[in-house]
Amino acid sequence: MRVLDFFILLVLFIFLAVGMYFLWLNFPYEATEFERYVANISSDLPFESSQFHPNMRYPDKKISYFLSSNCSRKKQNDFLDAVELLERETILSFYVSDSPDIWVRCSNIAPKPSEAGHFVAGEGGPKVIINASKFAVIIVGEIALYRPETCDTPQVAAHELLHALGFDHNGNPESIMFEVTNCEQQIDRYIIDEIERLYIIPSAADLIIEDVKANKTGRYLNFEAVIVNYGLKGVNKSSLDLITEGSVIKTFDTEGLDIGSKKSLKISNLKIPRKTDKVTLVIQTEEPEIDGSNNIAEISVVEG
Repeated sequence: MRVLDFFILLVLFIFLAVGMYFLWLNFPYEATEFERYVANISSDLPFESSQFHPNMRYPDKKISYFLSSNCSRKKQNDFLDAVELLERETILSFYVSDSPDIWVRCSNIAPKPSEAGHFVAGEGGPKVIINASKFAVIIVGEIALYRPETCDTPQVAAHELLHALGFDHNGNPESIMFEVTNCEQQIDRYIIDEIERLYIIPSAADLIIEDVKANKTGRYLNFEAVIVNYGLKGVNKSSLDLITEGSVIKTFDTEGLDIGSKKSLKISNLKIPRKTDKVTLVIQTEEPEIDGSNNIAEISVVEG
């Protein structure tokens, strides 16, 4: 056999071997399922709540307000006294803003009371709320003051400010949150403690991989992941790393996530090592988070 013939046969054999190898790599296999991942999300919601909804709070413990110019000097002072009272008794602080968390307006015309012999001195409460699972995040609150304060202390304004913070009426006549106001009522200790519990949590995002479904065919992975922001602030940028055997296979841009928003990422035919039996997903952001331990999801091939 001539040298040229041998060389041609050798080249053909190499091409055949390489072709068989790539055919083996890409041979259509039956789909192999991964175990589904569902996040174990603990909201720590109290069994009973003194609020309209458990875990109601504003995004930050520094809360802004706008005091309408239609409020008389007396009503303005009543509200400012209530703010001073809350700042003295709790970890909250308040400041003036043209784009506020709480709008305060005044009127001399009050709505009709539900019971004869009573009058409505004011109204207050959350107006816009986002259900972020762990928190009911108050985006906008409102207060309306109808009658000037008759007590030496800001009973009505403090009552309505606590409503705007999410606190409901209670059945204790000595409480400032009793439905009928008098000058002797005080802020309950449980309200101060509840504000402490809620607002000691930092104002930050909380990105969570909520759900992952995946399968692979040969060396190609198909998966769908749901990412949620259950925190108190949005993020402008985020990314999802897919890791196998300790190496990042691909990073996906998951962009920004507002408070309470979800994003679904669906990927098909992503090439991974053939022997992969475990996949790790990690959601990342450079912005602060309440809890980084829930940013990771691991899924393994279903056995047997």
